[in-house]
Order: sequence, then structure tokens, then C-alpha cells
Amino acid sequence: MLYQIFYPLREIFFGFNIFRYITFRTAGAVATALILVFMFAPNIIEQLKKLNFGQIVREDGPESHLAKTGTPTMGGLFIIGSVLISVLLWGKLDNIKIILLTVSLIILSIAGFLDDFLKIKYKNSKGLAGKYKIFFQVFVGAIIGIYLYYFDKSTFLMSFELNQLAGIFETVKVAQVPSSTLFLPFFDTFYIDLKIFYIPFAIFVVVSMSNAVNLTDGLDGLAIGLLIIMSVALAVLCYVSGNSLVATYLKIPFISDAGEVTVFVGALIGAGLGFLWFNAHPAQVFMGDVGSLSLGGVLGIIALFIKHELLLVIIGAVYVAEAFSVVLQVFYYKMFKKRIFKMAPLHHHFEKSGWKETQVVFRFYILGIIAAIIGIATLKIR
Repeated sequence: MLYQIFYPLREIFFGFNIFRYITFRTAGAVATALILVFMFAPNIIEQLKKLNFGQIVREDGPESHLAKTGTPTMGGLFIIGSVLISVLLWGKLDNIKIILLTVSLIILSIAGFLDDFLKIKYKNSKGLAGKYKIFFQVFVGAIIGIYLYYFDKSTFLMSFELNQLAGIFETVKVAQVPSSTLFLPFFDTFYIDLKIFYIPFAIFVVVSMSNAVNLTDGLDGLAIGLLIIMSVALAVLCYVSGNSLVATYLKIPFISDAGEVTVFVGALIGAGLGFLWFNAHPAQVFMGDVGSLSLGGVLGIIALFIKHELLLVIIGAVYVAEAFSVVLQVFYYKMFKKRIFKMAPLHHHFEKSGWKETQVVFRFYILGIIAAIIGIATLKIR
């Protein structure tokens, strides 16, 4: 909104020209979301306490978690609210990817809200039936997949060479490719157009990331800290993918409107940092499914938009490991009636093995940072 208001006035006052820069508006989005969380979180936490919107803790979980019973949940509400307001202020509201991210965030947060509300109402950890949560996730994934397959025309492959006379690099080839194309890390010329199958692939990415973040949200500060780390990596990927010169130099697809997604990711980072202040051990509030389901889903959507879907496995390695540990545990138990882990998801296994909660969280942070660095480094390893 600020871009639409002030940038057209740049001829009256040259200082308004700064609104054209994605870096400036991303910084504004980070700061705005952070400040909004700090402003409103304390009051919202108090209201959640008065409404008895407390966390329902699994009885079969680590004993140390029983003390968390009654801690206010649904803190994801002020994350979502801060992100939406920040994006409204700093984003280009005519950018279709910003619009789709915003709508997706709202839809998935509704599913998460219903899940949290039912848990609180009936005083159990079941919440919204799994089939209904999957419906919301599949619906959003289908919208994104259909948009990218049928309507999006923003993906280009570009190359340039050195002009010996001028001493500069010049773009010599620009080729539009379908947005249903899957680009492989470490390869600059090998890619696959999934065609209509990109739609179920997009659904899989959204559903997987949404549930992965949800499963990881079991320790104070764990899910949101990893989300901040991953968002920083995604912000870098969004920016370079949306810059034609940098994308061409790195031999990655240039997404003509991807740079603007950086602003949205900036809002995620700011809101995440603010929430971590209140969610750090011992947590004053929990994110709840209203936060984890929606935020995880938009991480997957962002990766789809910038054509770095497969890099999610690397930069989101901790999330992937957490989700895979649950799948593996369930499958192995059904097959052999034995458990591989002491408890799933993976963070509970380490708690049961004697690690303190803060040790698990900070060690997973370290692994998340390493994974993010490796993911960004792959841009040069081609």
C-alpha cells in the first residue's frame, strides 16, 4: 500500500523513489511485523489466559511437558495478523504471488484455528479430524498448482556472455519455460517439465511442509526458530531469483515477479522473531496449529513460486527429518510391532534419551543453520 501511495509521488519528492527497492520494503516489513508482535502479544496472551485457551498436553509425552498444561495457545494468531498487516503496508498489492500467499495463509490459518478451538473445547489433543485438515491443505495446494500450471508465465532461463569490446556482460538468450518445470539442485541445464503432474506435486509440497512444521512444534521455540532460519534462506533465494542479472550469473531460473515475495518472507521473519521472544523457554504462549499449519504451508508455496521446490529438502532438513521420523515410526511399528525411536517426532526421542529441552532446541537450530547455508551454497555448485 505504501508503494502505491508514495512511489508515484517520486517526481514531487525524490526521496519517495526509495519505495521501488525491494530491500528497503523488505526491511520495512521485518521491522513492522516485529513491532506489531511486541505491541499486541502481551495483551493477546492475557486475553487467551482469561478465555482459558490453554495447551492440551499429550499424557504419553515426556514428563517435563506436563508442566506446560494450560499455557496459552493459538499465539499464531498474532503472527498471522502481524504478517498480513506488514504485507499490506509494504507489499505490491497487485502482485499475484503476494495475493495468493496472503489468501493461502488465511485459509490454512482457519483450518489451524478450528483445530486449536476444538482441542480446547473438548479438552483433548485430537482437535479437527485429520481428513478435514488435509482437505484445507489439498485445496490450497491445488489452487497454487493450477495457477502455476495454467496461468503463470514468469519463469525464464537466461544466459549471457562477455562483450569483449565493451567489457561488460550482455544477455544473449532469454527463453520462457513452463512454470510446471522442476529444476534440480546442482544442475544448470537439466530440468523436467512435469506438465499436468505439477498440480499433484504442488499439493504434495504444501501438505508436506504444513504438516512438517506442525509436527516440529513440540518444544519451546523450536518450530518458530527453525522457521526464521529457513525464511532467511528463502528470502535470499527469492531476491536472487527475482533479479535477472544475479539469476543469470548463478544459472538459476529467473522468476520475473519473485523479488516481491521477498517482502512477504521479510514479514514472516519479523513476526517470527517477535513471537520467539514470547515462545522461548519457558514459553509464555504456544503457536498452536493456527500458526504451524499455515506458516508451514506458505513456506512450501514460496518454494514453489521461486522454483526451488527440491531445495526445501535441504534448507528445511530438520523439518523433513522430524516429519520422516513420524512416518518411519508408524510404518515400522505396523510392520514389525517395534519402535525405531523412543518417541516420535524426533525431538521427543532426544528428550527421552536424556537431552534437556533447551539442548534439543539449540542443537536443532545449529543443524537448521548448517542446512540453510548448504542450501544457499548449492546456487554456486552447478
